[in-house]
Amino acid sequence: MKSSNEIRKEFIRFFEKRDHTLVPSAPVVPQDDPTLLFTNAGMNQFKSIFLGDNPRGLKRAVNSQKCMRVSGKHNDLEEVGRDHYHHTFFEMLGNWSFGDYYKKEAIKWAWELLTEVWKLPKDRLFATVYKDDDEALAIWKSETDIAHDRIMRFGEESNFWEMGETGPCGPCSEIHFDTGDASTREATFNDPLRGVNGENDRYRELWNLVFIQYNREKNGSLSPLPACHVDTGMGFERIVSVIQGVDSNYDTDLFRPIISELEKMSGKAYSNGPQGTPFRVIGDHIRALVFAVTDGAFPSNEGRGYVLRRILRRAYRFGRELGFKDPFLYKLVPVLIKNMGEAFDEIAQRQSYLEEVIRSEEERFGATLEQGIEKFETMVKNSLKSGSKKLSGSDLFTLYDTYGFPMDLTRLMASEMEMGVDEEGYAQLMKQQKERAREARKGEAGGLSPEGWVELREASGTAFVGYDSDSTEVNVCRYKRVEDESAKVVYLLILDKTPFYAEAGGQVGDRGLIQTSSGTELVVEDTFKWNDLVIHKCKSGTSLSDEDLKAPLTAEIDTAFRSSTRCNHTATHLLQAALRAVLGNHVQQSGSRVDPWGLRFDFTHFKALTSAELKRIEQLVNEWIMEDYSLVTDVMGADEAKSQGATALFGEKYGEKVRVITIGEISKELCGGTHVLSTGRIGMFHIVGEESVSAGIRRISAITGMETVNAIWDKEMRLSQLGTLLKCAEGSLVEKVSGLLDTVKDLEGKLKTYNVQRAKESVAELFREAEDNKGEIAFSVKDMGEVDKEAFLGFADAISDTIKQCGLNSVVILIGARVGEKALFAAGAGKDAVSKGIRCGDLVKTAAKITGGGGGGSPHRAQAGGKDYTKIQQALKEVKEQLSQKANI
Repeated sequence: MKSSNEIRKEFIRFFEKRDHTLVPSAPVVPQDDPTLLFTNAGMNQFKSIFLGDNPRGLKRAVNSQKCMRVSGKHNDLEEVGRDHYHHTFFEMLGNWSFGDYYKKEAIKWAWELLTEVWKLPKDRLFATVYKDDDEALAIWKSETDIAHDRIMRFGEESNFWEMGETGPCGPCSEIHFDTGDASTREATFNDPLRGVNGENDRYRELWNLVFIQYNREKNGSLSPLPACHVDTGMGFERIVSVIQGVDSNYDTDLFRPIISELEKMSGKAYSNGPQGTPFRVIGDHIRALVFAVTDGAFPSNEGRGYVLRRILRRAYRFGRELGFKDPFLYKLVPVLIKNMGEAFDEIAQRQSYLEEVIRSEEERFGATLEQGIEKFETMVKNSLKSGSKKLSGSDLFTLYDTYGFPMDLTRLMASEMEMGVDEEGYAQLMKQQKERAREARKGEAGGLSPEGWVELREASGTAFVGYDSDSTEVNVCRYKRVEDESAKVVYLLILDKTPFYAEAGGQVGDRGLIQTSSGTELVVEDTFKWNDLVIHKCKSGTSLSDEDLKAPLTAEIDTAFRSSTRCNHTATHLLQAALRAVLGNHVQQSGSRVDPWGLRFDFTHFKALTSAELKRIEQLVNEWIMEDYSLVTDVMGADEAKSQGATALFGEKYGEKVRVITIGEISKELCGGTHVLSTGRIGMFHIVGEESVSAGIRRISAITGMETVNAIWDKEMRLSQLGTLLKCAEGSLVEKVSGLLDTVKDLEGKLKTYNVQRAKESVAELFREAEDNKGEIAFSVKDMGEVDKEAFLGFADAISDTIKQCGLNSVVILIGARVGEKALFAAGAGKDAVSKGIRCGDLVKTAAKITGGGGGGSPHRAQAGGKDYTKIQQALKEVKEQLSQKANI
C-alpha cells in the first residue's frame, strides 16, 4: 500500500515533470490578508497573480498547501469527527497555470494522474462541467477515455467559481469517485442528482479544476479576461483514502498512528461508528493545533487564538470520554511529528514548544471544565425551578462561549439528566456572534477586496528600492478610493516601485509623502501588504482624478520615522541573541512589533524572568551596541541560508531568495526589514517591561536611542522630586520609603483598632435602642450614614458577635449604609427571635430589592446590597414596619 508521503511526492513530481515550479506551502496563519483567520485554500498565496501582479513571473506552479477551515456549510467545528471526511486542518494539493496552459492540459493531466499513475478504476470516476461550458465537455470526450455518460452538467452553485462579488471567476470541472461496491453502483448511477453533487455521501469529490476566464463586473455581467488561468485543488486526505482503499480518511496512515496511540493510552478500541467519534475528533484536532501553533498562532480569547482554544477544549473534552482525566493531547505531538515531519520539517523543529503550549492550555481548561460543570448543574436547577425541562439557548451559548463547552457535550450532559436543549435559540446566538466577527474582520480589512480597483497600467509587482533610496519617482499601477472609519476619503495605491517599507516581520510600514506632478501631496499614513500586493494608504486634502495619478509621482519616506524604526529592528536581533545566551537555545521568536517608539519581542519561555536575568540580557545587548559591530547583508537561497545556521521566523513566508542579516558572531537571521549600518548607531538599549502573553510565551518591551535617554532623564527627575519631597538624598530614598511604609502600617493597625472600638460603641447604642422597642421581640433598624466598606463589615460582625456572646436571644438588629455609590444592609437575630419567624435573609432581601439589588444569608445573619443608595431610608422604613408587626408593637 502506498504511503501518504509517497502519494504527496508523486503528485508533486508529476507536475514538476511538466515544468511546474514547486512553491512551498504558505503558513496556515496568513501574514498579509486581514480578511482571513487561517489559510483556507491553495490559491490564497496566489491571489495577487489573479489580481494582476506576478512579481516572480510564475507560469506554472504545484504545491501541497496547509489549510484550516473551521466554519462554513461542510466544515462546522461541531461536526468534525462525526463523519469520516471533513476536517479542521487538511492539505490541498494543487497545480496552477497563470496565463499559460488551459482546459485541455488541465483535464488531460488530471485524468492521466488519476487513472494511469494512481490506477484508479475508470468505472468509478465521474466528471462534471458547468452547464454552458461546451469547451470543457468536448475536451473530456476527446482527450480522455471516460465514458461519455459519466460526464454531467451542473449549474453555478456546483460548477462556477468566484473570488468575490466582483473580480476573476470562471467555470470549473470536478472529478468525483464512487466509493460504493459494484452491486449498488449501477442503481445509484441512474440518479446522478442524488449521487454526484447530490445527497449521497458515497460519491466523493476528489479534484476541482477551476478555469478562470472571466471578470465579474459591478453590474453582474461577465467580461473575458486578457489571460486565462487554471487553479486546481484536491483534498489530500480524500485522495489518500481512495488510493489506500479505505472507507474513511481516519483509516489512512495520516490518522491511524494517532488513533493507535490513543488506543494504547486509553485502553479502548477504535471503531468506525459513533463510538469512534472521540478518536476522530482528537486525531483531527491535534493536527490543527500543531500546525497552527507552529506557524505562529497560540490559544487566546480573541481571533484565531480563540478558534484554537475552542479546538483544544473540544478535543480535551472528548478525551474524557476515553477516560483521560489529566492532560494527554501534548503526548500525541511526537506521533504526529514522526508521521508528518518529513514533509513539514517546521513542526519537528518546534516539538518541545508545541508540547509545552498544548499541555499548559490543557491544564488551564481542566480547571475551567470543573467550573463549567458546576455552572451547568446550576442552570439545570434553575430551569427545573422555573418549570422547564429544557436548557435555554442563552444557557447553551454561555456554556460554549465562557466555558468552552461544545454543543455536543452539553447535549449529552443534558440528556443524562433527562433535560432538553433549545438548539434553535443557541443557533441564533451563534449566528449573531459570527455576524459580529465577520463585520469586525470587514472593518479590519479597511476596504480591501478584489473589486473597485482602477487599473492605470500593467504591473508585475512592486519593486522595493528603500534599502538604498529614501525617495524616488514612481508610477501608480492601480488605485482605489475608500472611506475610513471617520468617513474621510482614503486612497489605496499600488505602485510600480517604492521606497516605502510594507509592514512585515514585525516592522511597521513606512510613512511619508507622495507628490503629484502638479504639486498635490498625498500623506502616506501606512504601507502594508495584502495578498503580496504592496498597498500605500494615503490621504489628501484634494480630490484626485485618473489624470492626476497617471503622471509620474515622487515618493519620499519620513526619514526620522524610518531611522528610529531601524534602530529598534536591529535591537530585536541583538535581544534574541541575548535571550538565547542567558535563557537557553529553546528561546524562539513568536512575534514582534518594531516602530519608532520602541520594540516588543515575544519569545518561547515558560516562566517569568528574574531581575538578574533581565539585567544580564540588557547588559549583553548594550555591550554589543558599544562594540559597534557592522551589519552584513547577503542575498542567497533559503536552503543555503538555513544550512549556514540562519534563524528563520516560524510562520513567516520567504521567497526563493532571502536576505540574511549577520551581526559579527552574535546573530544571523533571515530578515527583509531595514537595519542600521552598525550596532553603535542604536545608541542605548533599555528593557521597560517583561510579562506573560500566554502559556509558554513571554514578552519583553524595550526602547533604544533617544527614547532611552528621555526615559532615564524622566526617572532622574522623579527621583530628584521624591528626594525633595521626602527631604533626603537620592541614595537614602529606599531607606526613607521603607521607614514611611512601616509608619503607615502601624497607623493602619491603630486605625483598625479605633474602627473596631467605634463599631462596638455604635452597636451598643443599637442594642439600647432595641430595648426601647421591646415587645415579643426587641429590634432596632438604623441608617449608619456614609461609611467605608471595612467599617460596615465591622458593624455587621459586632452585631452578630454581641448577640451571640451576650445571649441576646430575642434581639433583631438591621442596619443600612451608603458605601461608595451603593447601599449595603446587614442583619443579626437571636435564636428566640428566629423561632418566632424572623429570617435575617428575608429582611435584607426586602431592603435590597427596594434599592435595586439582592442578597441573603441564614436566619441568624445576612447581608445584601443595592445599586440606589438614595432609597436606603425607604428600604429601612419597610423593614421596620415588618418587624413592628412581628414584634406586636
